[in-house]
Amino acid sequence: MAAAPDASAGNALRSRAPAPSAAPSGLAAALLLALLGGLVLNLMPCVLPILSLKALGLAQSGESRQRARSHALWYTAGVLTAFAAVGGLVAALRAAGEAAGWGFQLQQPAFVAALAYLMFAVGLSLSGVYTLGGGIGGGLAAARSGPAGDFLTGVLACVVASPCIAPFMGPALAYAFAAPAARGLLVFLALGLGLALPFLLIGLVPALARRLPRPGAWMETLKQLLAYPMYLTAVWLLWVLGRQRGVDAVALVLAGATLLALALWWFERARWRGPRPVQAAALLLAALALAPVWGVTRLEPPGVAAQADGAVPYSPEALDRLRAENRVVFVNMTADWCVTCKANERNVLARDGFRELLQRTGAVYMKGDWTNADPRITAFLEEHKAVGVPLYVVYGPGAPPAVLPPVLTPAIVQDALLRAAAR
Repeated sequence: MAAAPDASAGNALRSRAPAPSAAPSGLAAALLLALLGGLVLNLMPCVLPILSLKALGLAQSGESRQRARSHALWYTAGVLTAFAAVGGLVAALRAAGEAAGWGFQLQQPAFVAALAYLMFAVGLSLSGVYTLGGGIGGGLAAARSGPAGDFLTGVLACVVASPCIAPFMGPALAYAFAAPAARGLLVFLALGLGLALPFLLIGLVPALARRLPRPGAWMETLKQLLAYPMYLTAVWLLWVLGRQRGVDAVALVLAGATLLALALWWFERARWRGPRPVQAAALLLAALALAPVWGVTRLEPPGVAAQADGAVPYSPEALDRLRAENRVVFVNMTADWCVTCKANERNVLARDGFRELLQRTGAVYMKGDWTNADPRITAFLEEHKAVGVPLYVVYGPGAPPAVLPPVLTPAIVQDALLRAAAR
């Protein structure tokens, strides 16, 4: 796309965008920040469903110290393996000249649809519709107490953590994305270790393990209750998918999920008192139920709806034009799958106080939507040394842009806009 006539001045100003001030100064600082970020991830809402699964594993591990240790080690192995795989993929994309930010996998509708299926299937198992093991994956996911279940619970923890970037995590990931591949991989492993550390300590420290409740009949009730966070996560993923590919994609996946539930229920009944051909037919039906994962990739993204919050859609040309006019600009880079983004918008940017502040300072509110891959937004993130969303940047006349922290408060936004308007 051709640049506007005044774009050169704007590009020169944007090229001086500073890196976030919290960037770590070396590998040791990045590893420490990654470890802390992983710990904070345990408190983020996108990881709560996995915390529910871990709670079930903790209850089961009360049977013996050996079982508690096995749960912890296999879960940690799953977390570290998944984070190592993400780190390796990022390194491969960088080597191939491709840009990738944290959470880039959630920009793929097929991945979001498959993850919704997985969360729904785990919920069905916890609800007792079928039991994992025997003929389906040998204990797939955390509803089982075996090593495979613990390992795959760790993998799930990494996957669902993608939408949440903890406050300590951004600078460490910025280092990992810019550092040589080996150092970047160490940072990803430190992040995974932080995520797994609470569970690991409970499994390895006898004094902590002894505080676990004794196993009993209550565990079956707990297991069934823990199905509902899985269902809610699947609903959230379907909402994200709807934003990416429209209501037709949601209907496709809902139909497929219903068919999958039927297939799993049928397989469970046939496994105990049905012939082998019936079991095979049930598995074939389960495979056919996954067809919508491919189907959603054939759908076009929905049209761009008008911004209900009055924001101007982001484009480099529009930003350059506003800066050439010496306007104050508040840029919000967001995505529908980013939980931190949505929390900031609900708690700060959607409030009347923010709109009044924009009017008082004469600022323009500009929003970039990274729900689907957008090379222009990816380039903007790279200019500001950001590894993903959220990213908030305030531009003022005649001064470098100010990069705000990933977690906003009204005071932070007010201070940044008033400073920019006063220049």
